[in-house]
Amino acid sequence: MKKYFFVIADYQDYRREFFENITRARNKEYCHLHGFEYIELNKIEEPFRGNITWHKFKSILDLADEGTFKEGDIVVHLDADMCIVDGSVSFATNKTFTYAIDSCNTHCMGFYSLKLNEWGYDLLRNILDEKRYNSLKDQETVDSFEKMSSFWEIFKEQASWYSLAGIKRHSWYPFMKMKHFGFHSEKTEFTLYELNDLYRNVEILPETWNVTCVPEEDGKYIFYINPSRREDTIIRHFVGGRRWLISYFQKKMIV
Repeated sequence: MKKYFFVIADYQDYRREFFENITRARNKEYCHLHGFEYIELNKIEEPFRGNITWHKFKSILDLADEGTFKEGDIVVHLDADMCIVDGSVSFATNKTFTYAIDSCNTHCMGFYSLKLNEWGYDLLRNILDEKRYNSLKDQETVDSFEKMSSFWEIFKEQASWYSLAGIKRHSWYPFMKMKHFGFHSEKTEFTLYELNDLYRNVEILPETWNVTCVPEEDGKYIFYINPSRREDTIIRHFVGGRRWLISYFQKKMIV
């Protein structure tokens, strides 16, 4: 069994320069400290479904098919706009699939850890399933602003996971405090996993593992639903073009 740290670095926007000059070195330092092999995807010729965010899962399956990943390996994925603040903990999953509910209260796929066993491979295929995608990609539902829009068009692989686990699109009440973390809060005919299956295979981490908003840095924000102290941050996620703060990257990985 090997542990891999996987990053997509093919974003042609504000993330690219900062990632190349600052973030990459911190990711590699983390890998050195915790025994991960580092894999970086720098060029995607033809993005799956026209968007490279699908490759958070698509490329894992491709690399497994090519033989890079083997049965039992663990793959940790981190978005290019995320900073490891506290490197004292291992990101390897304790179950099969691990991720965090972020401070803006989404089941966020920016960071996740996946064990490549039978359940893990099925998860990859289910998230990418073409029939489900074609059935749901144009379906409009009520968003957090009470407007109609396509959840799949905006959130892509995250929307796919929501439908598989039967999670409602948005909640002003914290998912961490909700019954079953919000699993089956909006169960439909497309919900594939039963609760016992989710509890057996999925580990949910709190907002400190995916801090998407800090009021003293980002100002007042209506979606700041899961408060956390800045000093408790494990991963800082500069989502949505938020201003990069170099102070996070200057912290010692392990204090």
